Amino acid sequence: MLDERAIPARSDRHGAASSGLGASSGLGWLTRVDRRPGSARTRMGYAHAVRERDPHHVAIDRELHVEYRDPSDFDRIAFALRALDRLRPKRMTVAVYSAVSTLRVERGRNLQRGEGGSWAIVGIPPHASREHIAYALAELAGVEAVPYAVQSLLAAERASDA
Repeated sequence: MLDERAIPARSDRHGAASSGLGASSGLGWLTRVDRRPGSARTRMGYAHAVRERDPHHVAIDRELHVEYRDPSDFDRIAFALRALDRLRPKRMTVAVYSAVSTLRVERGRNLQRGEGGSWAIVGIPPHASREHIAYALAELAGVEAVPYAVQSLLAAERASDA
């Protein structure tokens, strides 16, 4: 139980005596002590007024991605490799891996392959759609007509499934 007598009296910067629970004691977050017998509860609060929408306390998630989740069951990595085989990106080394949450494409320059050489790492999540994968890979390969490339990749995939 918090007893006011246990805290030594001190004077604040204006000379007024204080019980130690004021803002001058460093415990400004304690605003009131409940003095009812048998009660050890204190009411907590802010020492100063806080605006409801203080811009200093706003959290922004800059990595929020909303993606379509394709319920169909197919081998997404194999589809990506077949699509890369059809697209044949020039002077680019591409690695494909199974990602956890989002379709991710990272690329950079490959200095060992000379002028214009590059590399790419493509992460494919277990919920990615064929369209999403084909679009990302067509953009990565530098295809001029991306919608046409996506449609031709999807048509080729349907023809191979039939």
